[in-house]
Order: sequence, then structure tokens, then C-alpha cells
Amino acid sequence: MNQETKISIDELATRAKIAVIVPSTNTVVQPEMDAMRPEGVTNHVSRMLLPVRPYDDMELYRQALENEKGNLEDALKLVLHCEPHAIAHGHSIHSFRGNSERAQAEEQHLEQLTGLPFITPSRAVLAGLNAIGGPTKIAVLTPYWPPADSLIKDFFESCGFQVVANHGLKATGPIAVSQFTHEQIMAGFQVLNQPTVEAFVHVGTNLPVSAMTEHIEKTFGKPLIGVNVATYWWALRRIGIMDPIPGFGLLAQKY
Repeated sequence: MNQETKISIDELATRAKIAVIVPSTNTVVQPEMDAMRPEGVTNHVSRMLLPVRPYDDMELYRQALENEKGNLEDALKLVLHCEPHAIAHGHSIHSFRGNSERAQAEEQHLEQLTGLPFITPSRAVLAGLNAIGGPTKIAVLTPYWPPADSLIKDFFESCGFQVVANHGLKATGPIAVSQFTHEQIMAGFQVLNQPTVEAFVHVGTNLPVSAMTEHIEKTFGKPLIGVNVATYWWALRRIGIMDPIPGFGLLAQKY
């Protein structure tokens, strides 16, 4: 795929184009990342098919997490024709499988494949946590079920974090993730709000958290590294765009 990778600007994208890869069912990443666009940056979405995980059998659900593959490379082939400067992957759970070394190897493979900065959610969240000062005690909110929450907890612990609390909202399908209300999401963070927690993390790109970030941080007095904010923030920073992104919390505004 990486044969003479090209980048270009145009009349609207006077600074950069960001390719965004999302699952076919995801309706949150595109509007959230569009809301974060600095002037002169445009986003270009390509969709990938993913098998639907079973939600009525946790053993099959766990096996799906470990083995499922989507048509990421097909989605990449399509979007690379628009000559983007970086690629933001708007699908999180795959990037949290395994440990930090596996995540880094995956990122390197995808960058070699495309010839571009490739932003995986797990690596972006780690970069965000490091940027805000490296809190070590975190609490994680997801839309997932226990097997996925365990996978994510294991990832962060392999990276040296103490996961003080984690809470999955148990969505009954990919579309249902985007249907959680602000009240339900706030209630999830309330469950996580333990005294020893230094920072919140949100994983699950179809959960509409990004626009709530400032409110969550003010309500609980803790920084939030949300997966979509971190992924888009890190994509911009990787290509040298350092504009503050107002309205999306501490990370996007100050780092």
C-alpha cells in the first residue's frame, strides 16, 4: 500500500487533511472530530466493516474480542486517495488488546503500511496521560461488558497504571453505544469517582463523551482523557498543529 504515499493541501485544507477510519456503525466519531477541527484542517472519513459481537454469551463475546478482524486495509485504501497528512483510527477496542509493546508494534506496522502518522486510540490515550503529567491511578469508563473491561484494565496495568476502578455501561449492540444519554454517562463517572483516582479515562469511540469533557472535569475535579479527544488531539500534534482546541477539556485546550 505504501507506494509513493502522497499528501496535499487544497482550498479548504490549507494546513492539513486528517483521514478518519471508523466502524460502519459508528455515528459519534465523525461529528465529534469535526467539532474539534482547527481552521484550515479538514477530516475525511472511511468506514470499515466489523462483525457484531454476541451480547448474550460472555464466552463468545470474549472470543470475539480476541479474534475479530475488520476490513481496515480496505478502508485505508479508499481514504488514502485523498492524500491525507495523518490517519486517526476511530475504533478503540482492538488497540487495547495485549500490552504496550504490542500496541507500539501495531502502530509501527500501520505507519509502515501507509507511510503516514497513524494514530491508534490506545497510544493516543497513553500520550494524553503523559502530557497532563503522568497520573498513575486511573478510573476507566467504557460502554462494554466485563470481558472487554478486563482486557482494557490488563492493558493499562501492563503500562504501569493502577486501575482503581472501571465501569462498563453494558451496551447491547454497537448502535446502542451512541444512545446512552448524558445523564447515564455522568452516572457512570459518578461510580468511578473514588478519592484516590487521579484521572478518568474513557474508552469506546461511539460513546458520546467528548463534548461533555469540560463538564465532567469541573464536576468531579479530575482530568478526563477521552478516547476521541485524545486520538484527534494526538493526530494534530503528530503533524505539528499545536492550536488549542477549546471546549474539549484540559488535554485539548492546554497541551
